[in-house]
Amino acid sequence: MPSSNSISVDVVSDVVCPWCYIGQKRLDKAVALLDGIEVGVRWRPFQLDPSIPTEGMDRKAYMLAKFGSEEKLREIHARIEAVGEAEGIEFDFGSIKRSPERR
Repeated sequence: MPSSNSISVDVVSDVVCPWCYIGQKRLDKAVALLDGIEVGVRWRPFQLDPSIPTEGMDRKAYMLAKFGSEEKLREIHARIEAVGEAEGIEFDFGSIKRSPERR
């Protein structure tokens, strides 16, 4: 049983999700602020889109199919980039050529 000076946190996350990465950075900052409290973080895997084929797929085609247009995709990426920047993350979505393959 945890002591009164400890907490456990379960995080369910997809490692390729930019919002999950932002959440990780925010959790790290919050934990660092907890003076005298031990935090045990347990990471749980989650796959946001199990429809991606095992071999992966072209990232741009995948994102356009998912969000419908270049304009919508630019809007989404701009929002994520702005929030990421505030957390010290520099996203470079243009350099991603394939949606990840499963191993």
